[in-house]
Amino acid sequence: MFPTFGTLVNAGLVLAGSLVGLRFAHLIPNRLKSTVMHGIGLFTLLLGVKLLSENKPELLKVFFLIVVGSLLGSLLRLEERLEGVAQRSSELSKGFVSASLLFTVGPITLMGCILEGARGDSSLIVSKALMDGFSSILLSSSLGRGVLLSAFYVLLFQGFITLLAYFYGEFLSQQSIANTLFVGGGLMVLTALKLLDVLKDVKLLNFMPALLFALFV
Repeated sequence: MFPTFGTLVNAGLVLAGSLVGLRFAHLIPNRLKSTVMHGIGLFTLLLGVKLLSENKPELLKVFFLIVVGSLLGSLLRLEERLEGVAQRSSELSKGFVSASLLFTVGPITLMGCILEGARGDSSLIVSKALMDGFSSILLSSSLGRGVLLSAFYVLLFQGFITLLAYFYGEFLSQQSIANTLFVGGGLMVLTALKLLDVLKDVKLLNFMPALLFALFV
């Protein structure tokens, strides 16, 4: 696959899903929305476990990265700040901001782009694309046309990260990538547990610095 293939698929499915959600919003019951989100949560859990089992990290370093990264994220109040941005937006921009954050701010996005850019493996980003496609149907049926516009943000944001990993991936050590994928797998498990309503109070975005540190430490 060529670089950004997964991102093109991702943006296309968000666009298509948003159009479906806008067209058939009145036909989608809340019960179905809940079932689909739980299904996405289960799939995310399986992907996270897969990353955890496939990578051999430096456990002491990973522990240090998670503690320091989460401490920094908490001090910066990353999740709280992003929630504030979404709540202050107008109706159109709220749909755009909320969907853009959901589709691009998280461990799956970073891991998928790094894998595709540095290793030519599009499987994770394409799996994310499928989840985003279903999610966009539900989001657009609730938040409106702003979700449709988020497809273009996904294209630009993920495309930039993928190309960065493609051109500069050789500067990242294999062990650093393994550590990052392992941390990302753990965060994906936490993401899944939130989607499944098992964990509700965990501030996932506050762990994101740990993911970035793992690439370069």
